[in-house]
Formats: sequence, structure tokens, C-alpha cells
Amino acid sequence: MSVLKKLFRLMPDGAQSAVHGLVENLPWTRRGRHSRWVRNTYSKFGHDQRRLIFLSAARFLHINRPITGYYLEFGCNEAKTMRMAWDNFQYLFDFTYVGFDSFEGLPEIAKIDEQENWKKGKLAFSEERFRDICLGHGIPKDRFRTVRGFYDKSLTPDLARELSARKAAVIYIDCDLYLSTVPILAWISPFLQVGTIIVFDDWNCFCADPERGERRAWREFLKANSDLRFEPFVSTAEGQAFICVNVDTGLVSNIELTN
Repeated sequence: MSVLKKLFRLMPDGAQSAVHGLVENLPWTRRGRHSRWVRNTYSKFGHDQRRLIFLSAARFLHINRPITGYYLEFGCNEAKTMRMAWDNFQYLFDFTYVGFDSFEGLPEIAKIDEQENWKKGKLAFSEERFRDICLGHGIPKDRFRTVRGFYDKSLTPDLARELSARKAAVIYIDCDLYLSTVPILAWISPFLQVGTIIVFDDWNCFCADPERGERRAWREFLKANSDLRFEPFVSTAEGQAFICVNVDTGLVSNIELTN
């Protein structure tokens, strides 16, 4: 037995685990190669796919200018997409950035949204930390706001009236669940304008089953609002974007009056 192996066996269990993990992550080991692939290829692919959506949105909005207003983001975990939105929009548009999230993680998972990955409280991220990251990234404080709460409670008629001075340029929906997407779509109607881009980050969740998740909520929304018309825009391995091509002003007024 080599001296190194003898020394290793004399170490406490905690130290052995630490050394084992360090050795396995060395670049020439299988685990090291795996970690490098995940970091440099797999994760980068996901990042680049989202960046494609934001750059495509910036290009579309700029070509069809002026389309101004809000960047509304529903699901703000770790501030990655909010920062990406700012990075790709800041030089062309004077958007106001609004992040909507419970900041407590996922709600209680109903049967229709059950999936092995989802658990109540998963993806929790503090509002204070989210704000600090966004403001530290350069988003101006006077053009940034957060709205805390689960969507069936926080998306109220009063909030819609409070924000009604502007329409939405981009609406980014990253909430995974059918029952979370439904109240978002019901609430955003007054903010739609011709050219509004709606992005569903988790379009292919639930194995792209049209009877579940964001796909089902969107289909039901379109059926209930047949006077609204959208065209498909950017599609990626995870997400799908649509462009609003006409807005029924009567629909918007009805929503405001009935609430």
C-alpha cells in the first residue's frame, strides 16, 4: 500500500470526503470532465437560448419602434432573467422593470401541476436579495419595482390601475405551473398593445403536454379572448414567444370595469 493511501485512511471521515471530492473534480478525471461539460456546454446552451429570446425581442421592438412601456417578469428566481433583460434592452429602450414573485418559492402543488421536480417552497429567493442584485447590476431604482405575493392574491384590479399609465413591451412568464399562469394571463390583458411580446419560459415543461402547464393556460386564454390575435415568434428548446398583433379595446375596458 502506498504512503498516500495509508495517510488517506488515517484521516477523519470528513477529511476523506473532502479529499475524495477534490480528486474526483480534477480536470483529467471523469467527474472533472463531467463538471466542465455541464458548466461550459450544457449550462451555457441554456443561457444562450434565453439570450437569443431577449436579443430577438430587442431587435423586433427596435425595428417596429416605438413600442415602449414595461418589462413585466413573472417568476424572478436569482434575478438571472431580469439582469439579462436589462443587459439587452438598456441601450435601446427606457422600459420600467417590474418583477412579480411570491419570493417564498412555489405554492402548494395541485394535482394538475404535480411533477417530481416541483415541491412547495422550491425556488425561494428573498425579495431583498433580488432587489440588491438588480440594483447592483445597474437597473435604475426609479425604473424598477417588485410586487410580492402569489399571483392569485397579488395581481389585483387596484394594482392594474396603479400601473395603468403604461402598456407592456415585453411580458416574461417563468412560473412553471398551470395554476400560476392562469391569473397572470387574466391580469395582463389591459397592458397589451400591438407589438407586445409574451414569452413563456417553461413552454415545454411537462413533456410539452398541451393539457398541462403554460401551454394549457395559454390555450384557454386564447379561447376566452378570441378577439385578441397573436403570432408565434421565437422558439427554443425550453421557451416560446408570441407577438400581439391586435388588441380589442373593448376587451380591455370590460376587464377594467368588471373588476
